[in-house]
Amino acid sequence: MDGSFFPAPSSEPEPEPPVQVSPPWLQHPSDEYPARLLVREFLAQTEGTALSVSHVDVYSTGLLIKIDWELRRLGESATGWQLATGMGHFGFGSDPSGSELRFGLALADGSAVTTVDRFRNRMSFDEEPSGWSLMNYGGGGGGGDREYSSSSRLWLWPLPPAGSIELVAEWKARGIGEVRMVLDGSALRDMVANVRSLWP
Repeated sequence: MDGSFFPAPSSEPEPEPPVQVSPPWLQHPSDEYPARLLVREFLAQTEGTALSVSHVDVYSTGLLIKIDWELRRLGESATGWQLATGMGHFGFGSDPSGSELRFGLALADGSAVTTVDRFRNRMSFDEEPSGWSLMNYGGGGGGGDREYSSSSRLWLWPLPPAGSIELVAEWKARGIGEVRMVLDGSALRDMVANVRSLWP
């Protein structure tokens, strides 16, 4: 046999993949270093669940709110514990029973936005909302058969109006009814001046 069995490498340059740009209502700016407001307050505490707000990152186009929760197993069956620590009880709007972990914001102008709006209204994620949008990004989690830690990030787009913001949460599957926390929307808006570019 003459030559190599395998074809010679191509001399043509590989084509560049298309640049993927997420709409601003789906994701915070990737080229910004946000200003951060530490919160470190509990939204709810029960015998088996501690739900807290860690901090708020301020971007030029919106707010990213970090939520943490710690779970402790108290009599749940193995299946029940798996549901509590997985997607079974916090499907971010997909659970028709409404037992999953849900969040909402009441803004100073009287508007309300929740993490279940898009599911309820059957909106495409590519469809620009007519008002504010609140997206829930599930964070990392880990644990065992007795304790579990996890987190979420809530992306509010665009920036809220000046005035108080009420953060509302509910997690019926964990015995938590509506709980609320007030954030200072005016102070958060002022922090936009401290947002920096990642790149020179």
